[in-house]
Amino acid sequence: MHIRFFLCLGSVWLLGCVVPSPSVPVDPNATPVLSEDFSKTSEVPRSFMVLNGEVALVATNRNRFLELPAKPLAAHGVMFGPAMRDGLRVAARFHGKKKGRQSPTFGLGLNGRRYLLRINPAKGKLELLRNEATVQEVDFGWNPSQWTYMMLQVHELPGLQWAVEGKAWNETQKAPDEWLLTWKDAGAPLPGRPSAWGTPFSDNPIGVDDIQVWRID
Repeated sequence: MHIRFFLCLGSVWLLGCVVPSPSVPVDPNATPVLSEDFSKTSEVPRSFMVLNGEVALVATNRNRFLELPAKPLAAHGVMFGPAMRDGLRVAARFHGKKKGRQSPTFGLGLNGRRYLLRINPAKGKLELLRNEATVQEVDFGWNPSQWTYMMLQVHELPGLQWAVEGKAWNETQKAPDEWLLTWKDAGAPLPGRPSAWGTPFSDNPIGVDDIQVWRID
């Protein structure tokens, strides 16, 4: 019996395996304003603002990424990109580990942390929060052996309303065509920078990589 191999993204894959999808779909109507995969830096970029804990840049033989610390047990994060009220989209991928029944939570923020798209593995949910209160959620099957991609955007609607939309997918899945969560805010948001967050409930660090920000006017 012959075994065939393919070389894919620096790894050897057996024939018939699932090959990871491209990171984030290209949108010709969005204007890139930040793209950071940390491949050309040896430290946390100076334009990034670290919030809580000692965020580090970690290098492996295949990748380089930010690592949110395992301790203390608190929400650790970084802010990046422009401070705006609306018209922004942010995406990144995250990696966390389980410890027994304990799992981390992690996600993307816009307007600082006014809007937060969060994976909550303990509940099996993808959640949308406004000022720390959950306003919408949907079932989501987190896979700790894979990176998880997330995308969040905010844009103004007619009549002084703002649409907040989010989606997430595991690396071996195709990115959803539609937003998994869509919510309308009647209160005008204040300008703030995009952000990435993680809380290490499993006592393990949380990886963050491939951070991207777009204008969507």
